[in-house]
Amino acid sequence: MSEQRAGGKWGRGGGDRGKSSGNEEKDWGQIWFKKLAQFHRVADSSEWCFSVEQVIVFLQSMRDRQEPAWKRLRAVEGLMQYRNQKWGRGGPELEPVRNKLREIVFREEQAIKYEDAEGVVGKINPREADVIQEFRRKLRLQGNALNTEKAYVQKVKAFMLERGLRTLADFENIGAADVESHLTDLAVDGNVAPSTQNQAFYALLKLFELVLQRDLGEINALRSTKRPMIPTVMSHNEIARVLDQLSGVYLLIGRLLYGCGMRISEVLRLRVKDIDFEMKRIEVHNSKGDKSRFVPLPKVAVEDLRKEIEARRELHQQDLNSGYASVWLPHALERKYPNAASEFRWQFLFCSQRFSRDPRTGKLHRHHLHSDTFPKRLAGAVKSARMDKRITSHTFRHSFATHLLQGGTDVRTIQELLGHQDLSTTMIYLHVLNHNAAEVVSPLDALFGGALPSETLREGASVGVASVGSVVLVNDQDISSSAGPVKSTRTAAGGSSEAGSMRGEVSAASSCAASDGTQVVVEASCSSSKLRKRGLGGNLVGRLLRRLWGGMPGS
Repeated sequence: MSEQRAGGKWGRGGGDRGKSSGNEEKDWGQIWFKKLAQFHRVADSSEWCFSVEQVIVFLQSMRDRQEPAWKRLRAVEGLMQYRNQKWGRGGPELEPVRNKLREIVFREEQAIKYEDAEGVVGKINPREADVIQEFRRKLRLQGNALNTEKAYVQKVKAFMLERGLRTLADFENIGAADVESHLTDLAVDGNVAPSTQNQAFYALLKLFELVLQRDLGEINALRSTKRPMIPTVMSHNEIARVLDQLSGVYLLIGRLLYGCGMRISEVLRLRVKDIDFEMKRIEVHNSKGDKSRFVPLPKVAVEDLRKEIEARRELHQQDLNSGYASVWLPHALERKYPNAASEFRWQFLFCSQRFSRDPRTGKLHRHHLHSDTFPKRLAGAVKSARMDKRITSHTFRHSFATHLLQGGTDVRTIQELLGHQDLSTTMIYLHVLNHNAAEVVSPLDALFGGALPSETLREGASVGVASVGSVVLVNDQDISSSAGPVKSTRTAAGGSSEAGSMRGEVSAASSCAASDGTQVVVEASCSSSKLRKRGLGGNLVGRLLRRLWGGMPGS
């Protein structure tokens, strides 16, 4: 039974798809028998009965040709099928040979897995606590980013310090109650941000799952309050002022941040192959959440990108000549394409001027620019532009999304360009677009004479002046269409009011008497949209209100 399963497994891999399982087994048995007869130079193999020794010599020749053990195992299993079909159980005893080869195959598979794990895990500080070493090993085998590993290890170390834990054995009595208490302390005593508390929770969750191999259970810790975030956005003028203070490669990085909406980490990790001039787009790989996407290639940045690629090509040629050309690649990619690390298209576009060692593997590479390099240049540019806003690399991304929304781009398109998994994350930029905020006149401006945004009124505007006692109030209300009714309020000095509506080319006038007898007339026309001020002249409303308020009792 086991012999048939083994034969069927490899038979499906090499036989014709249209044949049945039995025919595939018979064909492979014949194939391996013919190869064995050819190796031993048997002229007439129709009646030839091979021996175990002849099979072993054949297998040794396969080993000398660097044939893997799994292939030699398939040869033995094929010869066993031929034997069973030809002579039944009366042929040579190949079961011991097959069993030995199975052990060799198992050892080779384990060696490959171990080698693969060592390549992924890399170097780990042996002076760290055993639980931290194992935690790092598990995180790396899962493919977590280096920054994620650093953050999680930091949170676990803080938990161990608070609980007085030193080794893996100390975690025997640690459970959900301890984690819940630790997270509550972070929110109450530490007053940490919600993201910090969440990061601590997920770090401990990973520790329990990967290292302790226990279910953490339900956590009912007091959660930090997540405050709504309104992103800082620069205007077009402010972006131009900041970019004017940048130069060289940092100017190009700034343009890509704003022109493509990428994160600073995504820009720094761009490789030469990611720039597609023909399709006018940029490929973004290994982004947040290990996702990939396309972003538009700004025309303004094309020429600078071509120059940067040529400069990068010259530097790479120097590295090739010196024998040090190498770039960091994900481990699976490095195993699949062993020569990719020295190929130009895989090199980082914005590379460092010095070689550095991978902290995990210790290999020497030419890495991309450090993540702190551009923020320092940006801070200097903001200071030189004499701007007091808090501007970071991410502010360009906020401005990219906001300005696209202002230009009428669909919010789902912006979601794809930004790489947001949830649409609600993109919707926050809609809060920045409060179109009515610029048209709302502050009551303080109205009080001191700025009731009208400008010296002219748009068609369809209506102005009303009211007097209650000795206090004059001004009400400016915008209506949507000049063809609609224009409402006017007439208020006498005694406080009574009368409202009416007019249509067409008519003007509305309201008047009232100030305490000193001065007559004030505010007149608005639907056709001319001009405001004419009579009586006091200049800043009419402000001066009038100040005079009236000055004469009020208790003022």
